[in-house]
Amino acid sequence: MLRRLFLGLFLAVTRVATAQTVETPAPFDSAARLFVITPGVATRLGLTLPTWPPAGEYVDARLYSVSPGGGFVLVARTPSGVFQRFTLSDAERAALQRVIDAAVIASGRPGADVGTDVSEPAGNGFARHLTVLGALAYGPLAASLVDDESGAGAAYLAVTGLTFFISYNAGQSGRITRAQSDLAANMGLAAAAAGGLLGYSATGNGDKGVRLMALGSGIAGTVAGASLGRPLTDAEAHSAVAGIEATAAAGWALSSAVGASSRGIAAAVAGGEALGYAVGVRYPRRASFKVTAGDMNAVQTAGLIGALYGGAALTALDNRGPREIGITMGSSYLAGMVVGNYAIARREDLSTSEANIATVGAIAGGLIGLAVPVLTQSGDNSLAFGAAGFGATLGMAVTLGITKENRAGGASRLGSIPRSGWRITAPSASALAGLAARAPGRYPLLRVTF
Repeated sequence: MLRRLFLGLFLAVTRVATAQTVETPAPFDSAARLFVITPGVATRLGLTLPTWPPAGEYVDARLYSVSPGGGFVLVARTPSGVFQRFTLSDAERAALQRVIDAAVIASGRPGADVGTDVSEPAGNGFARHLTVLGALAYGPLAASLVDDESGAGAAYLAVTGLTFFISYNAGQSGRITRAQSDLAANMGLAAAAAGGLLGYSATGNGDKGVRLMALGSGIAGTVAGASLGRPLTDAEAHSAVAGIEATAAAGWALSSAVGASSRGIAAAVAGGEALGYAVGVRYPRRASFKVTAGDMNAVQTAGLIGALYGGAALTALDNRGPREIGITMGSSYLAGMVVGNYAIARREDLSTSEANIATVGAIAGGLIGLAVPVLTQSGDNSLAFGAAGFGATLGMAVTLGITKENRAGGASRLGSIPRSGWRITAPSASALAGLAARAPGRYPLLRVTF
């Protein structure tokens, strides 16, 4: 009897000793959309003590429900890799949820991916982006301010080199996010263009004063982009740039349609950038579907493809003045972005790398399309633009289809998309030889089966 009692006591103690505490990820908001909060998101939502426990520096914070026993634990990851844990009661968690729900209603959801699309540190990417900007914008503008060739070359090299060292030093702090990096580079370029356009609008020329204004605007835009990008997700930063491009294209088309002068068109294009940023940065928060940074990159590529079709339509016109150019090119670029938004952003959740490879696919498809007028030795510019646009469209569609199939785990092979039943057959050698020899006959260049 005593032995049985001892054995029962031993088993009871063992069960208690081996019981585990299970922490399950829990959303911060009642809609179950927000699972990760970064310092930028916390700032936008107005989270402070005592409702929001993390007060020092942290990378991101997540919430977990605890069982058995109930309650919650908020875990904040610091830049040094240390995890800070804050225990919350059911009442404290409910109070935090009410504050977040109210803030989300007021400002829109803070991320495109249910709160998981947070922007990570940019690292060396910040220096890479700004060095490219220095080589393409800062350096040439600085060189244009110097009269003699040797001085201009020295100015270009010095400005580009200094841009690298300044941005590299800033990026090593670990406080520059990818959203800040992307926005700083893109807004620097957009602001330089806007400064030059506004200077031309005011003076009617592109003298040194206008170029100096463009350079100063570009630097100011970079600083503003790094500051504005701090609380943004990657999707919001990329969407802001897409918004700037969309309003610039719309301003070009509309001002040309009403017959504005070249200076008036320049002012309209530059003046719409601020509105484009405001609309673009809010788009991922207000859209009825998930919007990622990759989606917005793909939308921008679709805009460029639309511009190719616009070029085909423009070169087919007999009378091509500034008015026709502005209306056609501005509206075609904007139309391409609209089509990309509905055909890609609504249906796909692309990563940045997937969007980049889709852009490469569009370029490759455009080059294949250009092979048609080259082989036929056609001098029709409209045919060249149209063939490039059609090839880019098909190339991007095929690349996205292969990406989707690979993502789903299915087997795919070059030139086909088994899941959707699409198959693309390249032209045969005899067809290419017939085209090259310009022999009469019918030569199928591309066969699409679906």
